[in-house]
Amino acid sequence: MNLNKKIATLFTLGAIAVSTWSCKKMLDVPTEDKLDAVNTYKNVTDANAAVIGIYGQFMELQKLYIIQNELRSDLIDVTANASTHLKDISNHNPTKDNPYVDPKPYYKVILNCNDALKNFKMMLDNNRMSLDDYNKHYSDIGALRSWIYLQLGIQYGNIPYVTEAYQTVGELESLAKHPKIPFNELLDKLIEFTESLPYQEVYAYPTGSPLLVNIDGNSTQKFFVCKPFLLGDLYLWKGNYFKAAENFAKVMNAENNNSNVNIVFNYYRVNNWNVDANTGILVIYSRSQDETSLVNTPDAGWRAMFGLPTTNSAWNSEWLWALPYSTSFKPINPMIKLCSATGDYQIRPSQAAIDNWENERQTNGIPYDARGRLSYSRSVLGNVITKFTDNGGKWGLYRAGLLHLRYSEAANRDGQTRIGWALLNIGIKDTYYSGTLNSAGGQTPVSVAELNTMITPFAQGSPYYFDARYVQGAGGTTSPWFRNSGIRRRAGLIPLNVSFQTNMLGLEERLIDEAALETAFEGNRWPDLMRVALRRNDPAFLADRIHQKLVKSGNPNAASVRQKLMDPANWYLPFEW
Repeated sequence: MNLNKKIATLFTLGAIAVSTWSCKKMLDVPTEDKLDAVNTYKNVTDANAAVIGIYGQFMELQKLYIIQNELRSDLIDVTANASTHLKDISNHNPTKDNPYVDPKPYYKVILNCNDALKNFKMMLDNNRMSLDDYNKHYSDIGALRSWIYLQLGIQYGNIPYVTEAYQTVGELESLAKHPKIPFNELLDKLIEFTESLPYQEVYAYPTGSPLLVNIDGNSTQKFFVCKPFLLGDLYLWKGNYFKAAENFAKVMNAENNNSNVNIVFNYYRVNNWNVDANTGILVIYSRSQDETSLVNTPDAGWRAMFGLPTTNSAWNSEWLWALPYSTSFKPINPMIKLCSATGDYQIRPSQAAIDNWENERQTNGIPYDARGRLSYSRSVLGNVITKFTDNGGKWGLYRAGLLHLRYSEAANRDGQTRIGWALLNIGIKDTYYSGTLNSAGGQTPVSVAELNTMITPFAQGSPYYFDARYVQGAGGTTSPWFRNSGIRRRAGLIPLNVSFQTNMLGLEERLIDEAALETAFEGNRWPDLMRVALRRNDPAFLADRIHQKLVKSGNPNAASVRQKLMDPANWYLPFEW
């Protein structure tokens, strides 16, 4: 059975069998009018089924999430085939009946989360679930709810924060009576609740949990929300940059104690280490300066991280939270029909996004950022986003590239601009090493003192401590961060000038620019622009970029949209019930 079929689920509503894969999609759980239809809550097996049912319903949010965060910003544009609703979203002028402004899909999942959280507590009280199982299940679903509320706050501003359980979907209508709270107050509540969750590990469930199985060597461990990453995002929005960096660093240093060398040095430490063209997840050419030899398949090179999980290193070392789809089983990736040339083809890469990539230069002399060629393709209809569609695709939410960008944003704002520069550009070792690198890449520095300059000047335990020392051979030093290469070096790009190591505002802008190159179309663009514009009290930071997208597409509404977005009150979608 191939991977497209083996990605199918092990889980059914009544039981979990971990011995073999069935040909039923893992998260293909029927949506019922009854909010607790999948939750019998008699034992931990039922609790597991409830978790899978909720994540199955959560997957239905992908299309809404991508449209709200990408089409509203500057990296995705509409095609001539686009519906009026999509065009209105791009023009920041949606009507009340536009399905892409409806908050109900978010709340339907939230109310299922509330139902599960209530019943997990009842199971614990009635000795139907151990404290250990309760801590893990409650924390996972609680964190998922916090993530959804964060998205609601970003999109709608003032929203109802509802934590009680309801019995039926019909009772959603009563949510209109709940008071709305402002986004900043919502952040306080989300931080308080998420910090209080009893299980705060990087992975939602430890090895041995029935919820964790292997698919061709790839664990379902990555299917569940990563709580420290979420907390890092919450603190970043709140402006507590040290706490944001602390939580992001917890994820970046995950698996440090694992004896497997590739786990210790490669997991979440963005590197350009490559055994051959089929294993590295970097921009790579089979012939160095020949642009026609770019490794560009769903299974190899930088593009490999966006297809289904495979036995290459992408699933294990890059992804922290991702939900794969199959072309053969429901739910089908909703973005395929929306953006593919064989589907409706209603959205496409914007010319602004393409120009971002075209304006970069690689160290081998090729005059563009190849990540563009690996994120979209050309067809007879026009440019097509391929990030969504390889092998059925995945909804990828958290990955190492995004993690390093978010950490660098927090560190930079906390006064650690040089560290942010290092992780963006050439890595820790080559930024801090004080000597002259030899032909072997600085593997044999001339003294211990010189070797120790490969460590950032912070004590162990600090979120800013990184040890990148490496000396080859017997008695040598091998430290966890020695392979870290930086985001731009992994992409084969020329690094930013070293003057940005002391330019906080300049580096912040370049980090957001880099996020457009590295994470285009993945659902991060609107939050990135909005977060920095709010932080700087500078509406033009957001409005100018969206204006340029519309200008480059020949949209006659470009000037009026910019004027509208100069008022932050117009950044939020109408919350209509």
